Amino acid sequence: FFRCKVKTSKKKFRSKVKTMKEWIKKNRIMPVGELIKKINQKLRGHYQYYGVTDNTRSVKSYQNVVKWLLFKWLNRRSQKESYTVETFYKGLLRTFPLLEPKISVSLFYR
Repeated sequence: FFRCKVKTSKKKFRSKVKTMKEWIKKNRIMPVGELIKKINQKLRGHYQYYGVTDNTRSVKSYQNVVKWLLFKWLNRRSQKESYTVETFYKGLLRTFPLLEPKISVSLFYR
């Protein structure tokens, strides 16, 4: 049977990424645990709003962009302490994990 799929628009996706980038850039001076806690709150809200049936790819893509932005801006906090990709993913994100996306609303199966 035919069904219409739902997907996040590119314009809204770029807008959300830009907003998150500015927020991380402005708040990168916070302690890492506190910063990731706040980012998880923002991610939870994004997942609850955009986490509908057939939109898994966009939501997962948003999570990957947020990880990359976090890596980028945490490395710019000082000249001394930088994260490599390996220490960021295997060290920091294991200690303070980011929320994984999940589908919170099923549009077709109730």
